[in-house]
Parts: sequence; structure tokens; C-alpha cells
Amino acid sequence: MKQDELEALMQQYLAASFDEIEDRLALDWNPAGIEIHSSHLNERCHELSGALAAADVSSAIELAVEMAPQADELAQRKLARRLIEARLQAAMAELRAVAGEPLRRPEVAQRAPAIAVPETKRSQKVSETAMLYAEERVAQGRWSPKTAKQGVTIFQMIAELLGDPPIAEVTKGHIRQLGLDITKLPANMAKRYPGLPVAEVLARTDGDGAVARLESRSVNKHYQHARTLFAWAAEHDHIAQTPATVLRDVEEGRAQDARKAFDDEDITAFFIEIAKKAKEPYGHWIPRIMAYTGCRMGEAAQLRKIDVRVEQGVAVFDFNEESEQKNLKTEGSTRQVPIHPRLLELGILEFVACCSEEFLFPERVRFTANPERGNMDLLSKQLNRWLRNAGVADKRKSVQSFRGTMATRLKGLGVAEYHIAEVVGHENDNITSGRYGKRTNLPALLDVVAQLKLPI
Repeated sequence: MKQDELEALMQQYLAASFDEIEDRLALDWNPAGIEIHSSHLNERCHELSGALAAADVSSAIELAVEMAPQADELAQRKLARRLIEARLQAAMAELRAVAGEPLRRPEVAQRAPAIAVPETKRSQKVSETAMLYAEERVAQGRWSPKTAKQGVTIFQMIAELLGDPPIAEVTKGHIRQLGLDITKLPANMAKRYPGLPVAEVLARTDGDGAVARLESRSVNKHYQHARTLFAWAAEHDHIAQTPATVLRDVEEGRAQDARKAFDDEDITAFFIEIAKKAKEPYGHWIPRIMAYTGCRMGEAAQLRKIDVRVEQGVAVFDFNEESEQKNLKTEGSTRQVPIHPRLLELGILEFVACCSEEFLFPERVRFTANPERGNMDLLSKQLNRWLRNAGVADKRKSVQSFRGTMATRLKGLGVAEYHIAEVVGHENDNITSGRYGKRTNLPALLDVVAQLKLPI
């Protein structure tokens, strides 16, 4: 294969990739969807740059062979590397665009004609692809057993609604019909219509206004699973391009579907109730840690004695996965957060010093042996029961609202988005200040955290 032929194939692939990016950017994203998509893009950039650094072209060699079947092995390996470079270039451009910058098409992608990249693995069905995706997420530790069970259930429903064809044969038209069918699914379908195929359930309930349908949030959850599945299939060359970009989230206008931040009255009432009801240290300290760090409940509950220490002259909580008994939700969750001065006043370091076990809090509030239940189920129910007993009746407010409370209040104080992301553990959307940049030094981050004022 000549160099100009190699260049032409890479340009065509890059042009097609940027066409897909434009389709995705045109979707009506909600904030949660953007956060998840940004996290996936960050992961992809990391994986692709790692493959280039290791001269590992295995992820693209099959596609290179499809695109240049007559070329010799060396030329195919060259093309595979160029394809990985194109993927990294496209992913970085999309990440910057999601962060608010203009999408900049490379000159080669602007002048190259967009062509369909050869499809591979045409015999693989939607259900089979979904199972591969689910197995990968579990193997990488990104899905808990509970999340995996929920995800597989949704994927099975998606495959059934599509008729489980070879995934490469699914078109945008099929996806549009899928979107319509999902909005017609009855709520609690598995309990109300046990054992019935989805198509039969839809036929039975068609036009019946008395049947409760999926809430908007659940519809969007199904849509997100479909988009993620087909995007993963495209990334792994099971299909040339994802048709699921046409799925647009429905409006989640119902107020009770959204999580709401606490006000000072909520926080005061909650901690008065905690003072009455909490009999063990975890009941007092986990809510306080959540309130002053914006961390997730599981992140606070899994803290070890060694995770509370001084770094760069600053007392910090180190949220990490440095134990088999710990797990974090996303890669961006690994972080060090300065301990708020108010927690120091309340005696957090003295409490930690007195702990005789490896973990600060008992196993029963941070782990469950039941794979179908989340590790935080028991703790969450107890803390939220105290919250309701305190008079906080708004269902949009839960103990996890401390996370949004911190982010909202810091934003109101004019704190930069990337600082807030570093504190609460969001993946930073901007590649220049995110994974490929440096984190803020801890003394500066302490100044950010210390601005938060709460009635605790």
C-alpha cells in the first residue's frame, strides 16, 4: 500500500468520525447524560493514548484488515495505528466541544469525503453485543452486581424490542421506533405482566389510558443504555457508526424526578435529629463528612484510618480504591479532598486517632453480601429515615443531596467548575485541565473548601 492510499483511508475514517461527533453534539443532552458521556470520553482518551504508547494496535487491526484487505501485514499495522491516532484526535476534539469549546474539524476531515467504514461481525446479535459490553463493565469493576443486573435487564428489553437482529443491521429508523416503544412500556412491567414477551405486553396495553407508563427518568435511562451500547459497539468495531444518536432524552419536567439541594433549615433539622437518634459514631460522622466534602455516601463509609492524613501540610480525606473492600463509582472519584476547618473543630482527627480498626466505620454499614442489593442500602435507609423524621418531606431531597448542596453553594460563591469537579469527584470535562492536566495543589483547594458555610 502506498503512503497516499494509507493517508486517504485515514482521512476518510476521520471524516466519518467527526460526522458522528456532530450528530451526538446535536442531541438534547441533560446534565447527567453530559457528565456520563464526558467520563466515557475521558476514559477513551486514556485508553487510546495508552495503546499508542505501548504500540498496541490490536484494537484497530481487524478494521484495518477490512479496510485494506489486499495490503500486506506491515501496511495493515500502519493503518491500524493511524486509525487509533484518528480515534484519539476525534475523542479529544469531542471532549473539548462538550466542555464548551467549538468543535474543530481537522483540515483533512473537512476535505475528505465521508464514507461508510466497512462493517464487521455482521452475525453478532444485539443481545450478544450487549452481553459482551456488560461482561467488560463487570470485569473492569465499573459495574457492581446490582448495577449489572439492572443493565442486563434493560439490554434484554432493548434487544427484544428491536427483534434482536444482527447489530450491524440496526438502522436509525429502527432506533426511532425503539424510542417510541420504550415510552409505551408499562411501569413495573415485570411484576404486572410476569413471563410475557415485551411485544405481547405492548399489544395488550396499546391505547389503554389506565395503564401507568414508565416515568420520564426511566425512559431516559433506557435511552442512555441504548446510546451507550451502540457507541461501545462502534468503538470496538462491531458496527461502523452508531445509529442511536437519534435518541433524544424526553423532558423530565416532573419536579419529583429531580434531586434538590438542601437549605439551612433542612440541614439544621437533620443534624438535630441525628443528635437524638445516632447511637454510634458512623451516624454522626458520615453525614458530616458528606456535607463538607460533597462525597458520595459510599465514599465516606469506606474511609480507612490511613485515608485521613496530612498531605502538603493539609489534612485530607483520601478517597481511593486501595483495598479489596473499597470501590468508587468512577475513575474521577479517586481524589484527595482537604478537610474543612469546621470538621477539624468538631474533632474529626481525634475521632480517627481513637479508631482501633482499619476502617473508620463498621462493615455492616459499608458492605452487604447480597449481590442484588447495593452496599449502602442499609445505611441509606437509616439516614434517610432520620431525614424524613426531621421534617424534610420533599422527596427531591435525600441524604445524597449534600453532594449537590456543596456544588451549588460553591458555584454560587464564584468557584470555578474545575475546582468543584476536583472536590466532589466529577470527571473534568476539559481535557486540558482534566486527566491530561494537573490537579490543583491541596493548600489552594483548602481555600476553596473553606468557603463553604453550613449550620453544623
